[in-house]
Amino acid sequence: MEQTVRHAERHLGEICFLLGSYTRKTAKLRDKADLLVARLLDFSGTEGPELQVGLRNLAEDLAMVQDYRQAQVERLDTRVVAPLKAYGDIVKNKRADLKKFSADMNRELKELQKLEKLRLKSPADRQSIAEVNAQRASNNAQRSIREVEEAITTFQRQKLEDIKTIFSDFITVEMLFHAKALEVYTHSHHNLEAMNIQKDLELFSGRLQMSDSLTGHLDTGVSSRSSPLMGRYPSPSAASPKGQSLRATLAATIGHNTRQQHGQLAEKARRHVSRQSYAVQYARMRRWQK
Repeated sequence: MEQTVRHAERHLGEICFLLGSYTRKTAKLRDKADLLVARLLDFSGTEGPELQVGLRNLAEDLAMVQDYRQAQVERLDTRVVAPLKAYGDIVKNKRADLKKFSADMNRELKELQKLEKLRLKSPADRQSIAEVNAQRASNNAQRSIREVEEAITTFQRQKLEDIKTIFSDFITVEMLFHAKALEVYTHSHHNLEAMNIQKDLELFSGRLQMSDSLTGHLDTGVSSRSSPLMGRYPSPSAASPKGQSLRATLAATIGHNTRQQHGQLAEKARRHVSRQSYAVQYARMRRWQK
């Protein structure tokens, strides 16, 4: 009986400690997964539409798995760890019963020793008193034996039933979690497989090309500020001698009115250049805002 109680105290205590540590580690894993979910949501905001949707779906699925893991932790704590922890008090009570039984056995042994000594001395009155005391002690010891045997038998039966129930609940809790997790992870895998990253890559390439074209517009905008006038009115050094003589003849023939017309044309050309430069700058500003 003492060996049964001692083995139960040792092994069930160690199993309770390990399953408690298992439950705490599972809770820590849940906390780390929650941090991962938050990081995935932050990261999704910096990517393209396809990857953004894929990461958000993955984060939602991981969060759902952590809800199942939370239920797993609570069930392990209530159905597995708590019943094992209760065996600390149960074993303590059985040890008290065994201690009481041992005291009764020692009391019977002492009464029997007294009876044996009185028989050696052989006084009739003392011997009869000792026999009565020895019989009383023997009856108490027999009663204690029956009580402690019943108590230890009940303890052993309850222990076997509890061990069966506790580990059946442990396996059930684990199966429920992994079944739910497998269902969610399967859905996550299909979502990731269906994600078209080529669209995000094309969008990224388009942004790079837009950046290159914007740089080209900046370069052409600077050069176009003088090109319209240069194209319409070439400089004297670039003009041919024939052109120079023609303009001199026209200037001498037409006179003051022609010079006024040339001045008006030059003014229109400058306004045209000004409007074109403003349009380039406005278009550039719009592209930067986009």
